[in-house]
Amino acid sequence: MIPVRASDYLMQRRRVTEMQWSRFISGSAKVRERVLRPDIYASWQRCALQLSPYSQAQAPISEAYLVQQRWQDSTLRAAAQREREQIMQLAREGSLVAALADMHGYLLWSFASAHMQARAEAVNFMAGSHWSEEASGTNAVGLCLKLGVATTVFASEHYLAFMHDWVGYASPIIHPQTGQMMGVLAISSTWNHHTPLGQAAVCELARAIAEHLPIWQPRAELELQALGTPKVIFRGQVQRISQRQLEILCLLALNPQGLTLDSFHAALYGDMPITISTLKAELSHLRRLLDGQIGSRPYRLLMPIWADFIDVWERLRSGRVTEAVELYRGSFLPQSTSPELEEWRYCVDAVMTRAVDACGDFSILLEKMRLGSRGSVLVRDRLAELLPEKTPS
Repeated sequence: MIPVRASDYLMQRRRVTEMQWSRFISGSAKVRERVLRPDIYASWQRCALQLSPYSQAQAPISEAYLVQQRWQDSTLRAAAQREREQIMQLAREGSLVAALADMHGYLLWSFASAHMQARAEAVNFMAGSHWSEEASGTNAVGLCLKLGVATTVFASEHYLAFMHDWVGYASPIIHPQTGQMMGVLAISSTWNHHTPLGQAAVCELARAIAEHLPIWQPRAELELQALGTPKVIFRGQVQRISQRQLEILCLLALNPQGLTLDSFHAALYGDMPITISTLKAELSHLRRLLDGQIGSRPYRLLMPIWADFIDVWERLRSGRVTEAVELYRGSFLPQSTSPELEEWRYCVDAVMTRAVDACGDFSILLEKMRLGSRGSVLVRDRLAELLPEKTPS
């Protein structure tokens, strides 16, 4: 058997992928899904809903002052300090460009080899550029953020045509204490420099960076985040729970005096035809998950708790409006149909709207927009009101 050269293999792989991409963007039914990785095909489908494959020639990029501020504020800056020289050396020797990205897909820092410098500048693969899937289509950084796992995107697997000469490798930077993704390390080159070692290298460096992340100090034994993106942290570990279980925890947090089974059922389900035994089963499961820290008769939490929605509410009630605006990340459990939680959502949203309307501090509002706040619809509207109107010329 005649051995296949690596360059011939890469050329053939690119041709096959290019053909599938061309069929996909033309709407052809002849796309051979089994030839594509499922994660790539799913990403193309998401991108097709909002992006044209020829809509841009480079990634969007932020103003210089925002780039510097993001890097200064990032927990990744100090954590990556020990590895940056190794990353730069790898980039020099491997004809690569390397970058660190935050959880919104913005590149915080980048370094390019001489081979990749001009190429990186041409597509804005540099600090400040935005590589979420929504902003720049299928790419290694965006797909890594979307899936939460290490990924490679090769040549025409990129949805946007301007990236078809590239290969990208990305790995999540996972906090070893909480299991939370803190950002992404990515390295990229031209497609003909692709090697399986690229993915292995980026994963190893991402793990090394994660080891130097700051120790997380919990606010309480149980932390509930239900404004914007929900998160439950118990004894320093992020917990994977269902929407219904999160609703139960929020009701327990809002009723520290406890709830009887009947009042709990009414607060959670209202008139929905769901049995008491279903609620008891949910509570039993949560009790096991939280090491028995849910009492009964009445049902209540038996441990210290911090919840962002309660914190925001208390700050608003005490007149600390600026602090509340800084903490607010979006509507309270917008998918919930619990009668009591719907009432709380209405109250928090109504008071928060008035607070944002009353906030005249342009810098605070701009900072929330910079951080990609889930509550940015309110913030954006208020910023528009504060911006000076253009005078007719």
